[in-house]
Amino acid sequence: MSHPVVGYASNMTAVDRPPAAGEVGRAGRITNWVLALATVPGAVVVVLFLYMQIMGTAGCNDQPCPRQGPGELGFTTIQYGAPIVAVVAIALSFFTARRRGGILVPVLAWLVLIAAFVVLVFSFTPTG
Repeated sequence: MSHPVVGYASNMTAVDRPPAAGEVGRAGRITNWVLALATVPGAVVVVLFLYMQIMGTAGCNDQPCPRQGPGELGFTTIQYGAPIVAVVAIALSFFTARRRGGILVPVLAWLVLIAAFVVLVFSFTPTG
């Protein structure tokens, strides 16, 4: 018989229970949370790009610029909407991250942020 080793600690690992019907595994939850949390810097980039585009119209004071952005309503919607989209994506992910279709929440948030960025790219005329 062997003697027990003093000070030896056995490692116990937490075993994930198998996902129930309609739930995703650990990798799916991690992917969901990474996408949801990444919407925050994505919204910051969209808002900073918005301000950069607005500042770029300063060169249009002495010359007419045909496209000066999405207008006041579009500016306000993108300025305040992008951060709201990020916060809502994170808040909804608390409820949907474990569900099979839960990945749609951060994916839709990213699509909205990308759409706002595309609107900004194509609604301003570069000066120079």
